[in-house]
Amino acid sequence: MRLYQLPFYVVLAAVVLSPLPFGSVQIGAWSLLALVAGLATVCWAVMTAFGAGPDARVSRLKWPLAAFLLVAAWILIQLSALTPAAWHHPIWAIASEALGEPLAGRIAIDPQAGWFALIRLLSYGAIFWLAAQYGSDAKLAARALRIFTFAGAAAAGMGLLIWSTGLSHLLWFDEDFLLVQMRYGSRLAIPFVNPNHLASFAAMGLICAIGLIAGETRGLWRPETDRREKLRRFLDTAVSRNWFLMISGMVYAMAVMLSQSRGGLLALAVGLTVLWAALIRRSKPRISHTITAVALAALVTGAFFAPTLARFTDRLGTVEAETGQRRMEIYQNAMSAIETSPVLGYGYGGFPALYRMYDQHDLFSVVEFAHSTVLENVLELGIPSAALLFAAILWPVVACWRGARVRQRDQHIPALAAAVAAVALIHSMVDFPLQIPAIAVAFSLILGLGFAQSVSSKTS
Repeated sequence: MRLYQLPFYVVLAAVVLSPLPFGSVQIGAWSLLALVAGLATVCWAVMTAFGAGPDARVSRLKWPLAAFLLVAAWILIQLSALTPAAWHHPIWAIASEALGEPLAGRIAIDPQAGWFALIRLLSYGAIFWLAAQYGSDAKLAARALRIFTFAGAAAAGMGLLIWSTGLSHLLWFDEDFLLVQMRYGSRLAIPFVNPNHLASFAAMGLICAIGLIAGETRGLWRPETDRREKLRRFLDTAVSRNWFLMISGMVYAMAVMLSQSRGGLLALAVGLTVLWAALIRRSKPRISHTITAVALAALVTGAFFAPTLARFTDRLGTVEAETGQRRMEIYQNAMSAIETSPVLGYGYGGFPALYRMYDQHDLFSVVEFAHSTVLENVLELGIPSAALLFAAILWPVVACWRGARVRQRDQHIPALAAAVAAVALIHSMVDFPLQIPAIAVAFSLILGLGFAQSVSSKTS
């Protein structure tokens, strides 16, 4: 490791440790993540200013950066008391009248939550930025992805150990881990607080493991090579030399299955499809090869996870009427709120406070998430700013997809980044994995590395 790479490795360490405990959802954990990301970005800027850091790569990022900064500026406007009174949410006038004293109105219904959400968003952007800068070194990018894959598998493996043995204490964690797991019964949740979040994280890790193995074996499938020689080389490369990636992939697959998350499984299927499509490039594989690969994957899955598959298929065939009805109520109420203020929004991070005004189900319960990050962002930011945020995210995703199609070397890095993005974004349409800090920072890191490697080797 060179000295100028130190800020990146510090951020990488923070990212790989973020799943413990509970995906860094506590304020202390995500605040530390934000502090590390901010300090590392400052160190990178100082090093770059004095010519000691990696070359600043800004031109390819100017449009997503501009969109991201505009979103951050709009969030600050929502939090400001200097906006026109006509823009302010009516709750401020009601509260002022009830208290008998003037209150500074704002667009944001919950300023404190807005500041917290903005800090997290900026930290995710900083991690993406650093990964995009340092990831131009292909060896560094591949090493970072390996470290993330191994560390994430260790975290998921720890959850499997607690789940299978019933341990109540492990390392520095106490009985809180056991209490979280008891809440979901046979569904694996730890080290996260929700099985769906574990499924999303494990699906991202599985994509990384498969993508890295594909990168290691990319030169083995030349047409002139005998089939037996191809198989021998594959086993030697994938199993003998990269056995830890194989084990990591198996741990991730077990975690996804044991979480029994339908949304997570759907997102994983989409991600694997994107990875396969990105890696085959322009060549059209024979239908017999495709059928054989699918059959082999199904056979291996059935052999390893037969007991789990029985429970999982039972859950797939079961629709919890109460849960489904509750989510539909949340979606409908969120849509009603968007129709009331489609442009200004209600303040970033303000969904829990706002939803209490629309919830007729239980006045004493608190709904913290809309169970759709896309819908929640539109509600909080307003349609124009939410569109800018989505554009800032989709720009590097599309770049990764295009890079995987045109690169001659290391195409597996942008390919797996595009596939990981597909997992996170698809799952975020029906749940809120990207609102869990550990998943959001992992997504930012992988997407940044993939974006850095999305430039054609001829161009670079």
